[in-house]
Amino acid sequence: MMFARLRLRVCALLFLLPFFAGALLAQLHHVVYAPSDSLFPNPERGFYSHMEVQAEGSPLSLNTLRGVRNTKGQSLILRLYYLKAFRASDLSQAQLTLMETDFSRMREAGVKCILRFAYSQSETEADAPLATVLRHLDQMKPLLETNRDVIAVVQAGFIGAWGEWYYSTNGLNNTNDRRSVVTKILEVLPADRMTQVRTPNYKQAIFTITDPLTELQAYTGIPVARTGHHNDCFLASYDDYGTYQDTSADKAYLSEDTRFTPMGGETCASSQFSGCTNALKELARMHWTYLNADYNSYVLAGWTSGGCMNEVKRRLGYRFQFIDGQYTDSVSQGLGLRVQIRLVNRGWAAPFNLRPVRLVLVKDDDTTAFGAALPVDPRFWGAGDTVDLDFSIGVPQYVSSGQYQLMLSMPDPAEALAPRPEYAIRLANDSVWEWGSGRNSLRHVVTVDPAGGGEAYPDSLIFKPLESLTSVGWNATIPGDAIRLHGNYPNPFNGSTRIVFSVGRRSPVEFQVFDVLGRLVQARTLSDMSPGRHEIPFDAAQLAGGVYFYRLAVHNGHATGRILYLK
Repeated sequence: MMFARLRLRVCALLFLLPFFAGALLAQLHHVVYAPSDSLFPNPERGFYSHMEVQAEGSPLSLNTLRGVRNTKGQSLILRLYYLKAFRASDLSQAQLTLMETDFSRMREAGVKCILRFAYSQSETEADAPLATVLRHLDQMKPLLETNRDVIAVVQAGFIGAWGEWYYSTNGLNNTNDRRSVVTKILEVLPADRMTQVRTPNYKQAIFTITDPLTELQAYTGIPVARTGHHNDCFLASYDDYGTYQDTSADKAYLSEDTRFTPMGGETCASSQFSGCTNALKELARMHWTYLNADYNSYVLAGWTSGGCMNEVKRRLGYRFQFIDGQYTDSVSQGLGLRVQIRLVNRGWAAPFNLRPVRLVLVKDDDTTAFGAALPVDPRFWGAGDTVDLDFSIGVPQYVSSGQYQLMLSMPDPAEALAPRPEYAIRLANDSVWEWGSGRNSLRHVVTVDPAGGGEAYPDSLIFKPLESLTSVGWNATIPGDAIRLHGNYPNPFNGSTRIVFSVGRRSPVEFQVFDVLGRLVQARTLSDMSPGRHEIPFDAAQLAGGVYFYRLAVHNGHATGRILYLK
């Protein structure tokens, strides 16, 4: 991964070089972070609980799912739907409602799922004809789209016993029919979600390839880049009970292909290959992200007695850890805050779904926050990689003077999950994780002050008001209930909108509007506003279409919001 590490550093420096040639001379405050070996859940990785259901069966129990998250410390389940009742018919509305209920309860409980469908639970039990499989996938498309946020990955399934593609009473265990199923799955899945096939040979045959995925192909959305792997007989024998045709060649292929695709599954039998020494080697080599917590019990017990279970729990998937950082102490509005962070991935894999990385400034009163999305992609932060983040971020005029805690946040990209700390990535360091906000403290206080200094910064990288300050919404109240935002209507708007707010006591209110570069475009003073709810009309007819930020300030605080003008 030397190329990936070099690329991260070079891209960051090239991005910034034109804007601050002399920035390296700035005085920065150095922070060293203590690593942690503690065990904790992180999204879309780790051990999972297996939960299967027959057609039109009972939905997932919310209490059970909460136990998975809070008691077992797991962020994943495998949800396996057996569709035996629909081998010759469409899925019923009851079945679709069952799935919708499951997704809703997963979301409420703070977990995601590995998804699989099958029609058969034994080698001789019937599966469904290809036409039925394709029709069922078409029926599922709206559900998969609207619930993509709690779907980590979809295993190809459908064909043969347990959906593992080997046996098929309808003769679907051939390359053409397997290709048809994968093609349809990728068609109905949202473009940012992947599928997994049972053996490396299946993927190679479907896409008529022999070479593994390259870094240039990774995450481009092409079908081969959206197809990963699962192994349901991991460490069971030399060839994992037929998982590999040419064990040496297939493992060499997988070790490269899984750098950019999800790898998971379960153990199925204790063997001479399943002890700690070989298990750790193979888990690392194949970049494993998840494993069944319940099967095979003998193999898992061997890892516990052999002393490697906690290492497996820590290193499945990604495990990001701060090493050190250097930061500007004081910055003036209109100039750039310099941030240099060095971190390492101690896990066996990178995240396989898109994940934003943000720097966040949180004012000491904990009611005001601004964030900047960094132009980086943690899906390329591979196993063992050291990553250098080196950026200068603009601090616009609407960021009021004061002291701010500097944070790094990696929230879920889905709007419904972004404010939820259960879905944010926690770094493996002592005294950095803030459970209430889902952010990682960089253990540094930045003073924003007109006399603070700073450096040049690119126009595209500035701190903006966060849309999610807390898990219950971003319009937090300042101390003393001086002012509270209620949003604006309509939003988006065309021409004019009305901004709604409340003040706690009689006060003049300063109203300012800024564009996305932090430039003031409109301002006025609303004098002697009485306690209670008020509305401000905002006319944007003379402005260009786009995103704007507004700031309402009173004698002892302020609040900031975002509006979208469609011209």
